[in-house]
Amino acid sequence: MPIDNPDQDISRGMKWLMLVSSLVVLALLVGVIKSNVFTEWRAHQKEYRKLLLAKAEDEASRESAKSFDVRMQQAVVPELKATDRCISCHTGIDDPRMADEKQPYRTHSGTLLEDHPVGKFGCTVCHRGQGLAVTNEEAKAVHAYWDYPMLPDNLTQASCGLCHDPKSLKGRGGNVLARGAELFETRGCRSCHKLGGRGGALGIALDNEGRKVIHQLVLTDLKGEHTVWNWLVEHFRDPQAIVPTSLMRNPTLTEPEIEALTTYMLSLTTQTFPNEYIASDKVEQKYAEIYPQKPDAEKLYAQFCYSCHESGTYGRWDKVSKRFIPAIRGSGLAVSPAGFLEKQVRLGREGTQMPGWHQQAGGLRDAEITALVAYLRAGNQPVTEMWAPKSAGDISRGQGLYAQNCQGCHGAAGKGGIAPVLASPSFQQAASDAFIVTTVRNGRPDTAMPAFQRPGKTGLSDKDLTDLLAYVRSMK
Repeated sequence: MPIDNPDQDISRGMKWLMLVSSLVVLALLVGVIKSNVFTEWRAHQKEYRKLLLAKAEDEASRESAKSFDVRMQQAVVPELKATDRCISCHTGIDDPRMADEKQPYRTHSGTLLEDHPVGKFGCTVCHRGQGLAVTNEEAKAVHAYWDYPMLPDNLTQASCGLCHDPKSLKGRGGNVLARGAELFETRGCRSCHKLGGRGGALGIALDNEGRKVIHQLVLTDLKGEHTVWNWLVEHFRDPQAIVPTSLMRNPTLTEPEIEALTTYMLSLTTQTFPNEYIASDKVEQKYAEIYPQKPDAEKLYAQFCYSCHESGTYGRWDKVSKRFIPAIRGSGLAVSPAGFLEKQVRLGREGTQMPGWHQQAGGLRDAEITALVAYLRAGNQPVTEMWAPKSAGDISRGQGLYAQNCQGCHGAAGKGGIAPVLASPSFQQAASDAFIVTTVRNGRPDTAMPAFQRPGKTGLSDKDLTDLLAYVRSMK
């Protein structure tokens, strides 16, 4: 049999290697040409030059259009650490003649550029996105490996909060953001979330919510685009649909309200900017936070209490937390001793969702707590018929009575079930014997707490109440 020539095999291998290498070089060359010659921005600038020629009204403007230099353009703003090439495609951004043209040639909407010139602010500080990108898809960066993709047009007002007080923008081009800030305060968001050190502890602090990236969020049940703003929108629509274990109650917002609150959430950031970029209204906002005016009790109630207690005049069952939310403005609290409500507001109730609201916890000043407690007590008629045992009760017998009558709601040993925690140190310290016994005797009107001693002393006897009190006191 003939023997193959080894030199022939080597020659064939070299030919294949040279062919593959040539194809790789050709592909690289095509990529280089495409990236540097046949680019989106070059095509857009050439079209822009045609538009300039078409709109030229005299020889001078025609010559100016002809000499338009097709080249990479960018805004470099060292103060904001921004280098933005958006104007390589959006060449007519500050040209009033392009007001009616299609994108990317159209003039920027409104009069924002009069106070926010591109040379001083760039583009991404307001719109976000990838400033160094030179293609539309990469600049928007929604599906790219980029932390802060370009905001949709309807949410761009979020960026105004970087330098402005959102509330001051109402009627000044920032109505959506201003509405979101208003909803945050009036819909009781602070009852669970801290912002600027003021708020509850049940939810996360929101100071830097606007700088959150998509990888920090639970996406398993998120439908639609995987972006921070879509997550916020869907979470406001139905919190448990996005995070099944969420304790957030459905805020029942309209679609415009969802858009406004989402915009406001995206505006919250701990970023700092040079002083020359901060508007005077932002300075006034910070001053008001440091030197607050006289407390407005009704406003405080809306901010910190309404979300859980609603009107506060009746107790209600909360299906999310699966427990009763007590009435805090009802007539049942009229028998409470002096300082009881103040201590509950100041210190909270251990074992429940009720946090402490003193300055080191919820951020309320003493004057605000005093005003809030006065608001809670307003209208309550004092009850003069108070009764407390004059002798010690039998703890063991009281335990049996508690198991029969109280444990189903208040839990074993008063550690909480669907009703308030009786073993809570703040409750034990603030509640007098007369308050506890009178509440058991008369119940709490407008709540799930019934009366256990009715007229004629049917039900629990005075001896039963004495023993029950002894056991309740032993819980501490």
